[in-house]
Amino acid sequence: MILALLLVLLPFTVWAQEATPTPPAPSSGGPIIPLVHTVQEGENLTIIANTYGVSVENLLAVNNLSNADALSIGQQLLIPGGEGEAVVTAHIVQAGDTLAHIAALFNTTPDELMAANRLLNRMSPLLMGQTLTVVSRTGSAQPQPVTGTPHVVATGESLLVIAAQYQLSPAEIAAANGLVYPYYLFPGQRLRIPGTAVYHDLPGEWVQVQVRPLSWQQGSTVSIYVQNLLEGAPNGSLAGQPLRFFPYDEGFVALVGIDAFTEPGRYLLQLAGSGSRPWTPFQQEIPITSSGFGTQQIPVPEELGWLLEPQVRQQEDEFLASIYNQTAAAPAWDGLFQFPVTTTVVTAGYGDGRSYNGGPIEIYHTGVDFAGGIGTQILAPAAGVVVFAAPLKLRGNTVIIDHGLGVMTAYFHLSEMSVAPGTAVTTGQLIGAGGSTGLSTGPHLHWDVRVNGVPVNPVPWVEMEFP
Repeated sequence: MILALLLVLLPFTVWAQEATPTPPAPSSGGPIIPLVHTVQEGENLTIIANTYGVSVENLLAVNNLSNADALSIGQQLLIPGGEGEAVVTAHIVQAGDTLAHIAALFNTTPDELMAANRLLNRMSPLLMGQTLTVVSRTGSAQPQPVTGTPHVVATGESLLVIAAQYQLSPAEIAAANGLVYPYYLFPGQRLRIPGTAVYHDLPGEWVQVQVRPLSWQQGSTVSIYVQNLLEGAPNGSLAGQPLRFFPYDEGFVALVGIDAFTEPGRYLLQLAGSGSRPWTPFQQEIPITSSGFGTQQIPVPEELGWLLEPQVRQQEDEFLASIYNQTAAAPAWDGLFQFPVTTTVVTAGYGDGRSYNGGPIEIYHTGVDFAGGIGTQILAPAAGVVVFAAPLKLRGNTVIIDHGLGVMTAYFHLSEMSVAPGTAVTTGQLIGAGGSTGLSTGPHLHWDVRVNGVPVNPVPWVEMEFP
């Protein structure tokens, strides 16, 4: 907290940047760059204090620590009386990031960020996931979060009234927001109230807008978490899909799937909400890139040719859509998903366009195929509730599990189904056996992950925690 306050209050200096910036030599007239030490294995406060020739008491005071606080490897400590050096690093643009906020994170200025990245307009919105070159003056390559909570000025409020509400002085709030006496406020103005919470520089009443991951491709799952000062519920859209928000932690979360046929390009994330009054709209562009999917040529024997009739797939897809669009609100799982088989030999990946018997490519492979003989054990990858277990024409014997938050997993071509609709399953529980039923040319498991009905790449679900 002390470091964050220092970074906000320290004066900033602007100097010209080269295309590839290098750290400038500290000058007596420039801003003071804090000296920061990163705790290593085996270090304690006495060792660190002796290394820099300072007292343990001063080290504790500057970092707001007590002797009872345990240090952790990687923890950063301010060294009293020391001066660090500028460090060239990179910052990936987060939801809502502005040049001013990024500059505050790294103790630099918007003008320096513009020069380092050849940006022409300070007001141009940044692209989420964009990488910016930064000359950090925090004492390390790591950003030092700005702290505080947002307050939106209401009609008739003065700085004195607001300061009393938060038990602060008007001068403290004025300093945190760059206000000059006499202090003039206007309704709808957003203020940062000094505090210990991490502050996100967002419009209006938004407290947090977090989007993960920070790079998106065809087949990605995107997690969007929001908090707002106003009562009510959020809404929005991404890539033309409406967002379904569910209560989560202190805010709301929505998961959205990017299907394999989504054209690469820039798409708009739009957020709003309403309660007793509308929320301030938020929007930002998100780039979606190509995953480089290929084409699968699938030979289908004559006796299964009737399954290629368009109406067969259309009817089955419409039936399944009615199931995929019904989901429990609360997430039933926690942590990473697991693969549904113990031997993960992939015979067909997600996303490739599919041609049957040399025909046109009108669909893509919606999941991952795993090799395995008839009778291979199929296991639930995460906790959930079975919502379907029955034979289908194309998918054969099928089990579908609802995991909550709009997430369902499906298992096709089974020889046996070991669960029934309504069964609550746990991670690793047996749900069926591999087979070759339906439109299948050999024993295998097809595994689908659906996010609000959109088939997404299942592999990231075993590598990254959602939401």
